Order: sequence, then structure tokens, then C-alpha cells
Amino acid sequence: MSTVIIKAKAILFDMDGTLVNTVACVETYWRGMAAKYNVDAEKLLHNVHGHPTYDVLCKWFPESMHTREHAEKAERDLMNDAEGVFAVPGVPELLSKLDPKKWTIVTAATQALALTRLQQVNLPIPETLVSAKDAHAGKPNPDCYQMGAKRLGVVPKDTVVFEDAINGVKAGCAAGATVVGVLTSTTEDKLRQSGAQHIVSDFSNVRVEDKGDYVEITIG
Repeated sequence: MSTVIIKAKAILFDMDGTLVNTVACVETYWRGMAAKYNVDAEKLLHNVHGHPTYDVLCKWFPESMHTREHAEKAERDLMNDAEGVFAVPGVPELLSKLDPKKWTIVTAATQALALTRLQQVNLPIPETLVSAKDAHAGKPNPDCYQMGAKRLGVVPKDTVVFEDAINGVKAGCAAGATVVGVLTSTTEDKLRQSGAQHIVSDFSNVRVEDKGDYVEITIG
């Protein structure tokens, strides 16, 4: 793989599947829900990564489940299951080199779930964090990434977004960011079709250097 160098004023990270690998945990939970409510598990699993829990319940489950209370219960159940949850390789080293004012997390999870996941794998908590309650619409709407950039005092076109899900990639692209797809939950073809300009398997071959006015990101 050839080396790619990207300059950005800030970095915006998705969380689930990007910084923290929760794929096994999330899929185990939703397989159980699919069996309980007679939902096609394979179709469901193709549509949960990068989607708010409430939206998943509204699209795939009976109307009685379409409440914030059910969404909060689902997230509590997920939050209490740390089996198979781990930091994506290279993430701890990468975040340790970044100025806290030059990165944040933009996630479809609730703030409580996001903080729990970061603590479970011993990752730093950013000074600002965009969670499910903050944006008017979930990914692929660009609101969340636009908000993440604004909170860091930059415009989206000066940011790099790292994302593992199709909706997240689309949101980052729609916001005007440079998007790097992470191969934890989605194939390379689908990430590229969604708009990802670059692809990494994890962060083992991603390096960052603070240049003052900008961050230099080297891939490869």
C-alpha cells in the first residue's frame, strides 16, 4: 500500500467499530432481539451499525417498542455487556499523540453508552463529544459531523473523519470532510461506494504529528 499524507485541523472519530470494536457484542444483542421478535437477523445486522438504537427499534420492531424508554433499556443492556469489546489496534497510541483540542468523537450512541465504552477499554474521553441527543438527525445526515467540527472551532472541510459504517461515511462526506473508512464492520467496496476516499484495516499503520496549525496524518 502506498503512503498517503493528509493535513487536517482536526480529526473526528466515530466510536463503535472505529475506536472501540463492539461488533461481536452488538451483533449478539441484536441477534437475540431478532429471534425474540421474529425479525430477519441477517437483514437487521446489515442495518444496525451506525444507526441510533431508537431508529433501529422504529424500523425493525413492533410499534410497542417505538419509545425512548425501550431504546434506553436496549442501550443499558448493551452497556452492561463488555464481552468481546476492545480498542481497535493502534487507537490508544494514536489518541495519546493528539492534542485534546484537535479531536473528538461523533457517535450515534447515547453519551452514557459512549462514556462507558471508552472507560471499558481505557481510552481517553474527549473534551467535547457529540452523541445521539445532540444532532437533530442521525447519520447519514451531516448534522453530527458539522456539529463536531464546530465544537472544535473548525469547518468540516478542514477535518478528517474516521468511520466504519456506511451511514457514517455518507454523513462525513455530506459534511464536506475527508473520510477514511475503517474495515471492522463493512467491506472496502461498500465503504468506497459510500464515499470513503481512503481505507485502513485499523490504526496500526496510521500515524499523526501535530504541526501546530494542523495535524499531519500518515497512512501506510
